[in-house]
Amino acid sequence: MTFTLKSGAQSVANDSIKKTVPVETPKISPKKASIYAALFPGLGQIYNKKYWKLPIVYGGYVGLIYIFGWNNNNYNDYAQAYRTIAPYTSTANMPAADKQFLIDFIKNPSINLDNPSHFTYAVTSLKSGKDFFRRNRDLTIIAIAALHILSIIDASVDANLFDFDISNDLTLKVQPVPINPGGRNTIMGMNLAVNF
Repeated sequence: MTFTLKSGAQSVANDSIKKTVPVETPKISPKKASIYAALFPGLGQIYNKKYWKLPIVYGGYVGLIYIFGWNNNNYNDYAQAYRTIAPYTSTANMPAADKQFLIDFIKNPSINLDNPSHFTYAVTSLKSGKDFFRRNRDLTIIAIAALHILSIIDASVDANLFDFDISNDLTLKVQPVPINPGGRNTIMGMNLAVNF
């Protein structure tokens, strides 16, 4: 199909006419990004089209959940051992099953629970181990919450800066300016102008 222009009587093919269509960039809402990130980890980063951040976010969650599980399992083991040994002051009144459980748990042949100093050491060690793993488990829960909050903040900041102009057309101009305060003598000042 061809068109004929009246002024010059030239023939122009239909597909050679250049159409300029403005490219609209999608608007990204910081509020939506924050809500998405709060509802599901990483969803705010997906909304912002920052897919490269997903392995960081999910890697952080996987690592922290693994650490939580490890600390929680050790805490439960130490708590069970401490609950077994705590009611006794020596192995004299301890049932054989409890004594064997503690020997299997401690797994140190140099510790003889029949020795009073070793027994006291075992009680102290089990209590401190229980407290250590409980503290680390609780700190891991705080770290998971902090990672979630950081993910929400990252999604919001990314959405706010999504259409930020980072072109090379940034200029800084410094020039002297005369200042006349209230009709007195003129003094010199500096004018700082940033154009972007």
